[in-house]
Amino acid sequence: MSIWFTEELHPYYRKGVRIKRILADEQTQYQHLQFVETEFFGNAMILDGIIQLTERDNMGYHEMIVHVPMLAVGQPKRVLIVGGGDGGSLQQVLRYSSVEEAVVCELDQRVVDLSREYFAASFGDPWVDPRTRLLVRDAFGYLEENPGQFDVIISDTTDPIGMAERLFSDEFYKLMVRALIPGGAAATQCEQPFFDTALIQEIHKSAKALTKNPAYYYANIPTYPGGGIGFMYVSDTPWENGLKTPYPPGVNNYINPEIHKAAFALPEFFRRELSGGSD
Repeated sequence: MSIWFTEELHPYYRKGVRIKRILADEQTQYQHLQFVETEFFGNAMILDGIIQLTERDNMGYHEMIVHVPMLAVGQPKRVLIVGGGDGGSLQQVLRYSSVEEAVVCELDQRVVDLSREYFAASFGDPWVDPRTRLLVRDAFGYLEENPGQFDVIISDTTDPIGMAERLFSDEFYKLMVRALIPGGAAATQCEQPFFDTALIQEIHKSAKALTKNPAYYYANIPTYPGGGIGFMYVSDTPWENGLKTPYPPGVNNYINPEIHKAAFALPEFFRRELSGGSD
């Protein structure tokens, strides 16, 4: 079997990967969930027709969304991952010996179950770590119930479609910041500068109103639209503090000190957009 899978997240842009075989294909309570083996990128997870991650290029996403806030905080003890049922962000969080509890708030149990089967070669099984606590529930309610509880929050979400749309709202960012301890930091999946400029502007505006040192940064991931994805760092603690912090034990496949710093250097057109057209 060899077929082309074509993704169309935006009506003006498509991308495709060649698939060797379909590993799983089911309609869960919340979404159409597929796992496939691709010819170049290894196993991939697809939700509602959109690629979420692959074995070959996920490191740019997971290492950047996790280590930037974790390193900035320095010795994080309690971490919340919103979404993240594939286990990739969890694997990176658990590299930190300071972490006492990692709470994963994932809506769809089947994402966890099938990821444990088809991403075991990449992520191992971080769910068996005694520091891990999986909650199969909506993150909004959990954040409302837990103010001032977390050193770091990772919002490892899908694109702003359907139920996930409100995870990109001002209300969500307020709840997230409220759930941090003083000096804590969050990082969120924050879309693509070329295709999602207006949305990122709104999120940046919210983050600026809520914290002293928000910043947008970027990573290269070939299987995401436009070849990359951005993140919003949300904290009173400067992200630059993380440049002075040693990496946790384990192997990095994407982040290094040069990449860490360079990720915050934005193209001029986009820097102007975020600054409201001013210098």
